[in-house]
Amino acid sequence: MDTQLIVNYLTSFVQGNQYYLEKWRKRGFSWNWGAAFFGITWLAYRKMYLYTTLIFLINSLFGFLLGYFGMEDREFRNLLILFFLFQRVVLGMFANLIYYVFTIKKIKNAYIKNPSISTEEIQKLGGVSAIGVFTVILVSNCVNFLSYSF
Repeated sequence: MDTQLIVNYLTSFVQGNQYYLEKWRKRGFSWNWGAAFFGITWLAYRKMYLYTTLIFLINSLFGFLLGYFGMEDREFRNLLILFFLFQRVVLGMFANLIYYVFTIKKIKNAYIKNPSISTEEIQKLGGVSAIGVFTVILVSNCVNFLSYSF
């Protein structure tokens, strides 16, 4: 795959979003405010469903373990807040890199399956998902509701 084709595919995948193309071109450390503020919702928005699910399960397990060890409400809440803040900082720091690796992997897999894949087909693989955001919000609210019910 030649360099220009890769650039065209990357551009199509992010639907021309210059923010990511510029960050990826620089190849250094970069901060992503969207990922830092919105966490797994940002991952779902960018169609990174496996990462979304993994982090959701880690968060749920962490909350369950804190509750299992019988911490007082205040300690529980403080540790949970620190955990989520740490997680958001890490995600803000590495989100652009994670998204780049995800994008390259998706493009390579699609190209291997179909070497004549069009930029329009790549565009469908990428982009954003409002349904992903809605699903994360719905599942999170259901889990919160259930956890307060018991």
